[in-house]
Amino acid sequence: MSADNTFELALLRFDGERFAGHALDVECTQELIAYKNIVLECAKALWRRKFPDRARLPKGFEGGFRLQFDRLDEGSTVVPLRRVRASEQGELDLGDEFDEAAELIDRTVAAANTDDLLPADLPLNIIPLFRDFGTTLREDEILYTRAQRTKSEAAYTVKARRALAEWLGPSYEDKVDVVGEVRMANVGPSRFALQIEQAGATVLVDGKFAPEQEGRVLQALNEHRMVRLRVVGIGEFATADRMLKRFVRIDDVRLASGEAPQFDDSVPPIWEQLSAIGRSAPPGAWDAVPSDLSVRIDEVVYGSGVGGI
Repeated sequence: MSADNTFELALLRFDGERFAGHALDVECTQELIAYKNIVLECAKALWRRKFPDRARLPKGFEGGFRLQFDRLDEGSTVVPLRRVRASEQGELDLGDEFDEAAELIDRTVAAANTDDLLPADLPLNIIPLFRDFGTTLREDEILYTRAQRTKSEAAYTVKARRALAEWLGPSYEDKVDVVGEVRMANVGPSRFALQIEQAGATVLVDGKFAPEQEGRVLQALNEHRMVRLRVVGIGEFATADRMLKRFVRIDDVRLASGEAPQFDDSVPPIWEQLSAIGRSAPPGAWDAVPSDLSVRIDEVVYGSGVGGI
């Protein structure tokens, strides 16, 4: 029997003739996967907003996010989605961002269905993910979403799906914080190109820097083999693949090291090396070492009193 803990995240309700008797066609399970992806990406964006100085997500944040359901409830077809927290995760806290993301999805769906503005706190990078949400639904079918902390459902109707598709457009703007190698800089028009890794590919992203940022950009270019540039601002992303196309506005540039830290896990830790040195000394070698050496270091090593000569 599994010792994993589960917590309710949201309810998805499929409404339509196909779902009479709380049945669910196999292809409709794709909606559960699409919903999970939206929640995950939204939660990641919300976490990064809370901790802008943290370069990486907490260990287990993404890989530890699991959803499951063990029944279909009545009311057309209701799928209760529960988060799974493995027992071996111990005190690992995956954060409240997943619950916040589920609530934000409800508000986004509701806004799309009533022609309202998108929620101001919606991370724009998740909008393209709605393309895969609702693809198995027919014109007369509705998928309702309700986060566990939300009192009412949000109707993901055909109207809402079309509204979100119109919001997508060919591109969108969002906050950006990336580190890359400066490959080109032109002082005249104050333009530069930053080489970054995106989706496993190396791409160049163009932008325009301010006069006060020129020194750091040029230094990063001159020392490009060893130095990287961190760029913070607003970027334009392609809707199709969510890839950064260009820097729309640059708020800050900072120099960063281009060398990855080297780590050799075959080398014994320093404490083990010190312990081995101690064991290799002949018998009695340590008897002459004062037990209060750490306190009398000046006196013993330099022949002086504490704190002076």
